[in-house]
Amino acid sequence: MTHNKTVLFTTVYPEGAKYLKDWYSSVKLQDIHNFDIWIGCDRLSVEQAQEAMESSLKATWIIRKESELPIQFRERAIEGMIEKYSIIIFVDSDDILEPSRVRSAQNALKNYDVYGCSMRIIDEPGNELPIYFKAPKDISFSDLLIRNNIFGLSNTAYRSEILRNCLPFPKECILLDWFIVTRALLNNAKLYFDDDVRMKYRQHATNTARILSPFSNQQIINATKLVLQHYDIILKYIPELCPYFKKQVPILQDEVILFYDRIIQYPDKLDEYTERLNKLTAEHIWWSCVAHPDLEDLWKQ
Repeated sequence: MTHNKTVLFTTVYPEGAKYLKDWYSSVKLQDIHNFDIWIGCDRLSVEQAQEAMESSLKATWIIRKESELPIQFRERAIEGMIEKYSIIIFVDSDDILEPSRVRSAQNALKNYDVYGCSMRIIDEPGNELPIYFKAPKDISFSDLLIRNNIFGLSNTAYRSEILRNCLPFPKECILLDWFIVTRALLNNAKLYFDDDVRMKYRQHATNTARILSPFSNQQIINATKLVLQHYDIILKYIPELCPYFKKQVPILQDEVILFYDRIIQYPDKLDEYTERLNKLTAEHIWWSCVAHPDLEDLWKQ
């Protein structure tokens, strides 16, 4: 039985091993230490992870089985943590925590069910960029989460009782962070997003969700496919969809399908869309590169 009520969870993998020293250094620099650490090892051994961290870190290590899909592996880890902790803090092991990251999440979850925080963008070597990941102003969480996402698995924390309601995860789900927060919202979770920067978010070649321009044509196509898959999963696997989501998700799904059809059928439209998207001054959030409302004139013609 654990004495801490909070657990910090990350997943380590070979492609991100070079970032683990920075990650663990930022964990050690937290301004409070009343939390446990769980680490999911995906194709990386405990010894390899510790070597990359340059530390014999004592943690609860969850090893991915050869027979497990990535989504099943994460679900098993989350189920284990739900049974032992009241707060689960998610961080990506290629990112860097600000010293107040854990404390701010714990404080917010005294009054809320889901916590997310703003982030500063860093490049692959770790240099800070003058770009921030923040919540758009003057939009409800419902309206935002139908189209985009700001609650990732690096900048969030959940109360275990609401996270339990988000299980099980669809086996084919790729955008797990978006699925979880959407289902939490539809289970009447109280969401909070912190305007203060509590994470440094690393942009590199293997990011699933890119927010830093320039975008390439292929990145736009890949992102669009993932958004369409997300909509399919939401409609299929969340039985508690509220009337608003039941109405709006298919409308947006049709919009993204139209966008996808146009950029596939007309490569010149995709070229122009990507060029104009890369000139926008607005800071992007996850999936805002898909069917961007400011460029509707191009793909709705």
